[in-house]
Amino acid sequence: MVKRKEKTPRQPFPLELKRTIRRALITLLPSVPPITAGQALNVYLIILTQRLLDAALTGQSDYIAGIIAPFFLGLALYVPLDLLSAFTRGCYIRRANTLMKQRYVGRVFAKNISEFQSENRALYLSNITNDMNTVEQRYFVSLYTIFESFVTFFGGVVIISMTKSWIPIVASVIGALMIFIGMRSGRTLEKSEGERSDFLIKYTAFIREFLSAFRIIKSHNLEDKIEKDFNRRSTDVQSKRYELDKKETVIQTRNNVRFGFFIAVLLTLAMLAVREGGITTGGILLTINGFGMIMDALGRLAEAFPSVASVRTVFLRMEDNLENKELSVETESFDGFDGELVFDDVSFAYGDNQVLQDARFTLRKGGKYLMIGPSGGGKSTILRLVRKYFNPDQGAILLDGVDLVDIRRESYYRHIANVEQQVFLFEDTLRNNLTLYKDYSDEEIMRAIEGAGLSDYLERLPDGIEHIIVDNGKNLSGGERARVAIARGLIARADLLLLDEAFASLDERVARNIEKTLLSLDGVTVLSVSHVLFPDTMPFYDAVFEVKRGQVTELRPA
Repeated sequence: MVKRKEKTPRQPFPLELKRTIRRALITLLPSVPPITAGQALNVYLIILTQRLLDAALTGQSDYIAGIIAPFFLGLALYVPLDLLSAFTRGCYIRRANTLMKQRYVGRVFAKNISEFQSENRALYLSNITNDMNTVEQRYFVSLYTIFESFVTFFGGVVIISMTKSWIPIVASVIGALMIFIGMRSGRTLEKSEGERSDFLIKYTAFIREFLSAFRIIKSHNLEDKIEKDFNRRSTDVQSKRYELDKKETVIQTRNNVRFGFFIAVLLTLAMLAVREGGITTGGILLTINGFGMIMDALGRLAEAFPSVASVRTVFLRMEDNLENKELSVETESFDGFDGELVFDDVSFAYGDNQVLQDARFTLRKGGKYLMIGPSGGGKSTILRLVRKYFNPDQGAILLDGVDLVDIRRESYYRHIANVEQQVFLFEDTLRNNLTLYKDYSDEEIMRAIEGAGLSDYLERLPDGIEHIIVDNGKNLSGGERARVAIARGLIARADLLLLDEAFASLDERVARNIEKTLLSLDGVTVLSVSHVLFPDTMPFYDAVFEVKRGQVTELRPA
């Protein structure tokens, strides 16, 4: 006896995703009146055409005169109704996409920083471009087509019912069969649509990487190699698209064959009814129009239902990317740094690359600390751990005796300020880029500007602090961008100021002045990772740490 293979239960959509999709579909409701009214008007005009034809053939001129005005009035109303349908359709698609993208971005910002840092950014880029486009075209547009086709189908049924009452029953059974077949056949496309999504993620990652390395490619004459890689990957993506289209075509062809068979049966029955008599010439025209509407509707339904069903995998893959895999729960609030931050035998590795091993050191409230060492030694990793971008693999980071893992990120981030190597600037005023949209007095802002060495730059700006920074700071030099980042740290009134190579793009005079400002901050704990060292200022640090081969050693200032 052959044992039947049990079907794997289908993974349900998360409840929150269902709610968002439901909200998106509610925006389809304004399209209902114009679509329904347009189709009702179409049915009305077809019926009037049938009556005009029959009246003309029987010489009923008075009857013709009575319905000619309503006929032309209907024709005049058809265009505005069609335009209104197109407008509401555009509003529905735009609003549905906006809701889905807003939800996606909100979920991205709910991701743990540690998980986001460890994942390929192209994954999210592909989700919000390629996959969102798939959701738009194959799900929301197809759902609109399904609704529109149903209205057309019932319009055709209404027309045919005016000839023989049993025809609508048969047509309804055929429609139900087509819906069932379409949904079942669409499931076979889910796997292919998921594979295509994976291909697009890798393709997006490749494009992102080679665009980021544009200068290296040009300076080392690597254009030919990159073009070959690009052509190969583009061909792979198009091949996957072709495979999906081929499967979809096969499914649609099968559905159309079934659909054609059902329609042939229905049409045969209708023609037999015509032979029996009782149907006028206008009635025959009415039947043909009704069948045309039903055939058009069922044909579009046969294409739309598989498309809707195939997107399920894309939805679920996007949801999986947004899920936080980290199970630790943050339970402690943080009201400020009062005592000390202790690395207690902390170890950390990126996969098989062990970066820190049993690291031990202490930072005290208000202290100024410098961290040096070779590239790849673990300096930046220590900053990432202090920033809660990652959690230690072993050991603990204790902040005033509380494990940093247990402290809520939201409350912790209110008390720290970061100056990182990569500075992101909003397309907004210098003021908002300095304050990051928080309220500070002009005196506080100017003090931070002076401390960061931005005073000369500010004096050159015709609009002063209201000067607009464009395109992530393209109208600023590298040094000016770094000083904006430092000013952000100075203005934040943070308990803990973390700097990652903050002086790398500054000239020596400006770097020295900024360092003096940092060393003079009262009550602020400063941890600076830097390759730029000034021997005469090193004695002013409370401690200098060397990070080398995963170990942290405290050096005495020179």
